[in-house]
Amino acid sequence: MSASPSSVQAMELKGRMLLVSVLRVHDAEPHNLGNMLAARRDEAPDLMRDMPIVLDLQPVADAGDAALRAVVQQVRAAGFRLIGLQDGEAAQALEAADAAGLPPRLAMGGRGGSGEVALGEGRARREAPSAEAAEEGDSAASASAAPVAVHSATRVVDQPVRSGQQVYARGGDLLVTAPVSAGAELLADGHITVLGPLRGRALAGVRGLVSARIFCRRLEAELLSIGGHYRIAEDITEAERGDNRLVTLAGESLNITES
Repeated sequence: MSASPSSVQAMELKGRMLLVSVLRVHDAEPHNLGNMLAARRDEAPDLMRDMPIVLDLQPVADAGDAALRAVVQQVRAAGFRLIGLQDGEAAQALEAADAAGLPPRLAMGGRGGSGEVALGEGRARREAPSAEAAEEGDSAASASAAPVAVHSATRVVDQPVRSGQQVYARGGDLLVTAPVSAGAELLADGHITVLGPLRGRALAGVRGLVSARIFCRRLEAELLSIGGHYRIAEDITEAERGDNRLVTLAGESLNITES
């Protein structure tokens, strides 16, 4: 007698966010690349340390297998956490060369991932995460860090956080006593408190702390996230916007209440 079909759902697609940046290399020369990696890391050492990176080698695909393997080693030596290679000719060439210790190839879809770090193309830059890119980042979810205990002192910012700026409280809470503009981004391993209008993006518990909370004097946010679960502006109702709002995570849903 054959067994009855299982009623267990085969898969689920969760609304979760994984902060992954794509590092696109335009210059494989060891000295140049090493200097650029060090300079980019030193701009924001707390944020860059152990940052999950998907490496895009396509612009230097003609550099040869040895040079491409050296790039991989340099990225790791600089302190980034390499979780994948963006699919392309360069990644396929490395795979064919049986290079030891390579991460998997990931089809990220152009500028997939939640941000980009470009090296060797003038000044290095990093773009802020987007909600659309976050869903693509789920393909690398197995590499996400385990929840971390919050133990560092609260980071206090007493100046307005303007569009394009990013503030990260690694290992602790973030307190902003000034307005946060649209296009700005706040990240914290713990809680986020904004004693002013919050018009940008706020991501609390970015390393998996699901008990993290977000509080703001006035909620006008573009994106809210706790422990990888997020809501974008279109999902925040007019009734939920307003003064003295508290954001918490219940299960897999973000709740916004008046505090």
